[in-house]
Amino acid sequence: MSSKLQQVAKHQKKWFGKFHTWGGITAGFVIIIVSLTGALLVFESELDVWLHPQAFKFDENGERLSFDQVKVSLDENHPEYQINGIFILDDKNDAYASFAKNGNNEQLIINPYTAEITAARVYRETPMGFIRHLHRTLLIPPFGKYLVGVSSLICVFMMITGLRLWFPNKINFLKNRLTLKFSKSGKKLNYDLHNRLGVYFSPVITLISITGVMITFNQIILFFLFLLSFESPVSVAEILNQRSVYIENSKPIGMNQAASLAQNIFPEGEVRGVSLPSDKYGVYQVHLLLPAISKEKNSAILFIDQYSGEIINSSEDKKFKLLKVYTNWVTPIHYGTFGGLPTRIVALMATIITAILFVSGFLIWWSRRKKMFHRKSEIGEAKSV
Repeated sequence: MSSKLQQVAKHQKKWFGKFHTWGGITAGFVIIIVSLTGALLVFESELDVWLHPQAFKFDENGERLSFDQVKVSLDENHPEYQINGIFILDDKNDAYASFAKNGNNEQLIINPYTAEITAARVYRETPMGFIRHLHRTLLIPPFGKYLVGVSSLICVFMMITGLRLWFPNKINFLKNRLTLKFSKSGKKLNYDLHNRLGVYFSPVITLISITGVMITFNQIILFFLFLLSFESPVSVAEILNQRSVYIENSKPIGMNQAASLAQNIFPEGEVRGVSLPSDKYGVYQVHLLLPAISKEKNSAILFIDQYSGEIINSSEDKKFKLLKVYTNWVTPIHYGTFGGLPTRIVALMATIITAILFVSGFLIWWSRRKKMFHRKSEIGEAKSV
């Protein structure tokens, strides 16, 4: 390498080092919180069931009740709740759930065999709901949401600068840089762990951080994606804004019939929930799972006229394709659920190691800071003599 290139590389490393250090100090506390809460959210459903065993414990006597049967039972026995639909909870013993429009937007957990309400809760007030809220907003919405997004963006650049700082000037030293020696102790071991773990997990941490940024700033990112794809921007609100043709004195079709109509359109799909019309102009929203190339759920929604049973629209429409890809892939990649248990374990390890990297990085910075102060004090003392 020529001397000029060496100077450029040295200058680049200097500025990368400054960004890496001060980026970690600036965003470190937020990233540690987000990483540790994210580690728990990788297994959110399982932990929720474990923390509330009575809510999800059912005696499987007979067949599961249909959507209409559950709704009739709830209307008769719990008129205090105005439900907005009935859904099947994945990874939670396939319990039925509904949200009650009674001011608190309570989540009702329903026994699928008896229609008994086993729990009525505001999810944010549960342990896992609190952790999710902390992970997304730091408990200070909406400011906290954007702080999380910006911190995640800083984390992306820290992974990039960290790799540049780690990469040896001579390729011969690459093997040595990849080897972790546990024979070292104290500060040297911490330094080695920081570097090696950062290198090993930087691709996964970068991917999780990028998808975190995309979740936070989804409207802005989707707008630019639509521009790049030369398609007209489509929002989630536009998809959901569907209306039935109101016919006076007409009786709406039932939830079961709406589910059956959707099943006929997608015979390979599995109906996992039906949202009720919000008013006399509202529509049924039938939620399905379709075959997917990954182990993550490929969700779809059909919008059905509540009187005629006509299919008004579908999230499978071509104009919603980009939005569907975005919603079906960004969150699964972020939480590692797209590949089943193996990718969830990798995501769990990556989130824990992210927190370790920021703690170990702070210790490295603090050690160097103390050494620098010590040297300055020694120089000051020498000058005063």
